[in-house]
Amino acid sequence: MKRDLSLAPRNEGTREVSYTPVQQYEITEIKKHFTDTIDEIKKQFALADQLIDEERVSEAEYIWRGQIVFLESAFDFFMHELTKHGLCQIFDGNWKATDKYRHIQFDLATVTKAFQTGKNSGWFLEYINTYYSKDTFVSFESVKDQINLLGLDLKAIADRVYYDLHSTEKTRDKLKRRLNQLYTRRNLIAHQSDRRHEDAQIQTISKNIVEEFITEISDIVNAICEETTAL
Repeated sequence: MKRDLSLAPRNEGTREVSYTPVQQYEITEIKKHFTDTIDEIKKQFALADQLIDEERVSEAEYIWRGQIVFLESAFDFFMHELTKHGLCQIFDGNWKATDKYRHIQFDLATVTKAFQTGKNSGWFLEYINTYYSKDTFVSFESVKDQINLLGLDLKAIADRVYYDLHSTEKTRDKLKRRLNQLYTRRNLIAHQSDRRHEDAQIQTISKNIVEEFITEISDIVNAICEETTAL
């Protein structure tokens, strides 16, 4: 009998698509995600210190620059998780709705899905996760927008971190200045190897600079988390 050696038709579109359900975490869990990352970032100080002891200063400086990038990344992720949590709290009626919340736009496919799923709010969490996934929340203006979206008090947050009876600088202005300083430095490191466009000179960096940024961003995160309890 002659064997049929022709190829069988290839089955297409049969591969299972991987799907990870979107998770919403409580504030304590969101804060823990941030602090866990900060703990890992701080561990790099020991390696940098060892390099300094060996007089390998330039190598230590690159570790410090990496810490700046990861710090900004940790803060950005915190803001994304906070946004999802806060908007779901508003959606469920636990937090007061803001004007910015009321003006969130939905496409027709999402509206249709909402009607089909009824009281199940999973569609909203998935939509919000996708809606903000490409945004970055690290500059002062972007952080301010998210704080206002959720109905948190920006001044109260700034006061918690920066209030000083003897300071002439407003707490809001200092919050703006420090967030933008970190944002600018992170971009300089990530996109320009920490070199200035003007003369290609590498910017100076030190352990103290990194430690100050870590402390302040951690204080800002703590202040935001504390402010959510007032809602």
